[in-house]
Amino acid sequence: MIRKTHFINKYDYGKDVVDLDEYVVSLGTNCSLGCEYCYLKFSKTPQQPVIYENFEKFTEEIKELFNATKKDIFYFNLGETTDSFLTKQHFETLEKLIEIINTTAKEHKKFCFVELRTKTANIKKFAKRLFFENVKLIYAATFSPQQLIEKFEKGTANLKERLNSLSFAQQLNFLVGIRLEPIILYPVLGISYKDILESTENLVNEYKSLIKLTLNEINHKNLHSIALSTLRLTKKQFKLLTKQKSQLCFFETFLCPDGKIRYSRPIRINIYKQLIDFIKNLYPELVEKTLLSFEFEYIWRNCNLKIKTLPQLSSNYL
Repeated sequence: MIRKTHFINKYDYGKDVVDLDEYVVSLGTNCSLGCEYCYLKFSKTPQQPVIYENFEKFTEEIKELFNATKKDIFYFNLGETTDSFLTKQHFETLEKLIEIINTTAKEHKKFCFVELRTKTANIKKFAKRLFFENVKLIYAATFSPQQLIEKFEKGTANLKERLNSLSFAQQLNFLVGIRLEPIILYPVLGISYKDILESTENLVNEYKSLIKLTLNEINHKNLHSIALSTLRLTKKQFKLLTKQKSQLCFFETFLCPDGKIRYSRPIRINIYKQLIDFIKNLYPELVEKTLLSFEFEYIWRNCNLKIKTLPQLSSNYL
């Protein structure tokens, strides 16, 4: 299919949200995994997954981008508008795009980090060892507790499969990223203050176990970053999901300046702080590789987390 709009877009995080300085590359649009919270189901995109093939347009855009800025390091996300490993054709397409990025980066004396994000285990089916002179690849696996996968991510790989795939990605010379996104408060035990506290503690304990599992699965030298982000929904999503009586629609949520609906500030800070402290207690050096996605500066500050961008994190691997 022909891509008529831009292949490359600077990620628009929204008003007042910390900018992590990444670019989204649309290798395709839409996804068949069917996650209940996915924004693609609520946007004006093709109903079935499509892949774009007009690579000459992409080549022009990447040259324009490199010529327009003095930056030496770029961070590209090839798993935002579709799952990077959804099908073999997806992987073959992103491989071609990465080859273009590498060639162009070499010509312009740039270095690029490319994030391939997935909730599948398909890397074991068709991926191969890839080497690029001016590009490093990051296999960014999204993790949720198994009960959340079964409830809200029904078409995706199970937790064991995701862990095995993360380990396998290292064997293929990928850096790896751990993405705890979105962190979903489920199940909620009731509406009282005590119920919310207990539900939050249960969630935090689930994610602590998950963090320990993932960090035990990898060589920390290969870990690019750990990203945390609680559930956020557009007003349209929230309205439709509420109508469907989805259990994603927790009652203590608020509209934020970027137009997204999130859990209240105290709930988010409580979740993040406990998980960051847990990482710090396990492996203090990994806090420097931990970041918050789609959050505001005051949330970072309240979690005692230093703001860093993805290119800044990536510079450690040059």
